[in-house]
This record gives sequence, structure tokens and C-alpha cells, in this order.
Amino acid sequence: MRCSSYITILALTALNVAILAFSRAELLTSTLPMFVAQGIILLVIFVTMRRLLNKTARAAISLLRLHYAVEGLFFLHIAWLNLRLLNHLSMMLPFPYADTLLAGWDQALHLDWLSYFNAVLSLPQVFHVLDVAYTSLTLLSVVVLLLLVSCGYIARAREFIDTFFVTAMICILVGAAFPAKAAVLTLIPDLSIFAQMGWIPGSYHIAYLEELRDPSAPLVLNPANLPGLATFPSFHTASGILIISACRKTWLSAPAWIYATVMISATPVLGGHYIVDLIAGVLVAVLVVTLLRRVNRESAPTAQLQHAVA
Repeated sequence: MRCSSYITILALTALNVAILAFSRAELLTSTLPMFVAQGIILLVIFVTMRRLLNKTARAAISLLRLHYAVEGLFFLHIAWLNLRLLNHLSMMLPFPYADTLLAGWDQALHLDWLSYFNAVLSLPQVFHVLDVAYTSLTLLSVVVLLLLVSCGYIARAREFIDTFFVTAMICILVGAAFPAKAAVLTLIPDLSIFAQMGWIPGSYHIAYLEELRDPSAPLVLNPANLPGLATFPSFHTASGILIISACRKTWLSAPAWIYATVMISATPVLGGHYIVDLIAGVLVAVLVVTLLRRVNRESAPTAQLQHAVA
């Protein structure tokens, strides 16, 4: 990872700490020791790997790949907590609910969310597959990282982490200005149809969102339980595009396309998203990938020159 990536994480951590210090939000610290312990273990492993690489004149490829894999996991470990914290803390901002606006954009674009939702709900097996795909994004993101590194696609792995982090930041910051309850709660007038299911698809985040937006309620954030709250743009959709991009022109491309397609198809039903959220998620991901590739191409000659001089 680049030094700038760690500096960005430190800045994000400082921002979260400042918000916690000057707002009504508190952090449940009982789960932090486990998080810190996991981070220290990953840090010790990848620092040890780096020292071994520095001492070895001709480092084994497996050792080099292990080093990159563990460092990537360490970065994601600290980034993920800070991103989720920022997502929840930013939702305390008193922006009005944007459900009417987002539903209106769907309608203006002739996107029929309700017909799609009913079609998926009428196919229990399809619904189950979509549910598994939607809830497995975090795990699959880690799997993609490890597969890219283990196959020697180190540059792709770095690109995946960089684009993942920047895209998440954009989705969180933009999403804070467009808080939304859920498409299912806005567009389905009779929620009693879900009584037999025992839960309402795409509404898992409502209790968290309402607690954050109620200034009179005590607010204690559990680091181990911080579900995503950004609706517009859809980060799940953006992540699917990032996975496809990272795996392009490799043997992972076909599985990446299959998983991303299924997972993105699940977002209007399981994620509470309007269809326009998906479009925005795609645009954000494409923009971030394009810009970061351009930046990396422009910085590559400078990096090579510095290496040559050294």
C-alpha cells in the first residue's frame, strides 16, 4: 500500500474521533479489544514478511505474495471500521428523507421498481440466491483480494483496494445528503403481505437510521454491528463494478461477472434501493476507476525515475 493510503486512513480516524468527541454519539468499547488484537496480528505478520523480504536477496514468490495479502487484509481491517463509523456518524446530519425524490427519479426514467420487486418475490428460489449474494459482499471482497494476490495480480489487488476505499468514501458522503428509509416502505402501501415471512426485505437498516436521526435518543455505536446505511449511490452496486474491473482479463473475470450481476440484481430487493441508486453506483465506480487509473499512469514514470536514481 502507498504511504498516502495510510495517511488517508489516519485522517479518517481523526475525523471519526472528533465527531465522537463533539457529538452525542458514543462508541461501545467492549468489542474494540478483539478488533485491535486482530489488527495487531495482521500488522505483525506483514511487517515480519517485509523484514524477511528485505533480508532475502532473492525472495520466494510465495513469501512476497503472502506479504501483499496480509498487508491488504490489514488495510481493509482498519479501513472498514472507519468507513462504517463515518457512514453512521454522517447520518446524524439533519437532511430530509429523500425517498420521494428518489422514487420520483425512478418514475421520470420509467424504472418500474414495484414490478421488479414483485417478480423477484414470486420466485422463492431466486429470492434466496439474491439474498445470499447480497449479504456475502464483504466476504467475497476479501476472497477477491486474496485470489488476485495469490495469482500474482498485485497491481490489480492494489487497484481494487484503492478504488474500493475511494468509492466507499464518495458513497458515504453523498449518501449522507440523501438519507432514505427504503423503497419497500415507500412504494408498498400494505406491509402486512410480509407477515408470513417475519421480516420486510430491504428494511434491515431502518432502526439504526431512525436512532441516528433522533437527537433526543441516546446513541451508542457497536463497532461489531454497523450495517451500511447509504442509499444513493448504491455501494453494493459500485462494489460489483469494482470487482469486475479488478478481475478483468483474468480467469477470475467470468466468476466476477456472474457474482456481480447476481449481487447487483439483489440490491433493489434486499438493499432497500431505488433503481436510480444502482445507476448512480455504477457511475461512481466507473468514475473512480477511470480517474485512479489515469493518476497511476501519470505517476508511474516519476516512480520509475525515483527508483532508478535510488
